[in-house]
Amino acid sequence: MSVVVERDGAVAVVRIDRPERHNALNADVLRRLHAVMTDLPGKARAIVLTGSGRRAFSAGADLDELVGLSAADAEPVLRAGQAVLRGIERSPAPVIAAVNGLALGGGFELVLACSFAVASTEAAFALPEPGLGLIPGYGGTQRLARVTGPAAARHVMLTGHRLDALRAYELGVVVLPPVHPDALRALAVAQARKVAGMGPRAVRAIVDAVDVGLDSPLDDALALETRLAADAVGGSESDEGVRAFKEKRRPCFEAVTP
Repeated sequence: MSVVVERDGAVAVVRIDRPERHNALNADVLRRLHAVMTDLPGKARAIVLTGSGRRAFSAGADLDELVGLSAADAEPVLRAGQAVLRGIERSPAPVIAAVNGLALGGGFELVLACSFAVASTEAAFALPEPGLGLIPGYGGTQRLARVTGPAAARHVMLTGHRLDALRAYELGVVVLPPVHPDALRALAVAQARKVAGMGPRAVRAIVDAVDVGLDSPLDDALALETRLAADAVGGSESDEGVRAFKEKRRPCFEAVTP
């Protein structure tokens, strides 16, 4: 299997398992990721996505499947890859990237599609496509600028500059300081458990608000936030959350899919 799933209570760990190819994203991996990410949100409240081994999270698209394609043939392949990453970005169960090594090209784009990322000290990030006469095609030209700002994104893409884990943290690509490789999975799972312990409907509403808001005028995004926040105030989930807060206990949210 090119994609392996392990369960850890309310958390699922999804591992790209092609270490001999640096976990490259070929068509089979993308199909399996799509199937797994479509199925898991009904069974897990948070997902950790990582790669097998310590060398690579994912070294990107499998070039053997792209070389020689015409523009007409390449477009549906790229659209399919974009659709898989868009599905991860919009997953009802937030997806946390645990970047264990190289995240290059499509692998970096996969990280950017996740809800947020943590990394080991051995992680590195780059979009080297221009050196091959290519450009990022799985959303990298759009998502990186939204994370780092346009100037840093242009520099990374136009020069092929490789970010080490610390620089990625400074730019906001990863949200916590990098940790020793042996501690990465525990960190990622701990973060996923925190997410899984939140109100599932509230988590889903935040995912929707951020995702839609990024593509909307501010007034429209604020109107969406108001509606979603009002739904949360009027929902039974908030009744339990507020009651638990007043009683100084952990909330016990009903086991529902966000």
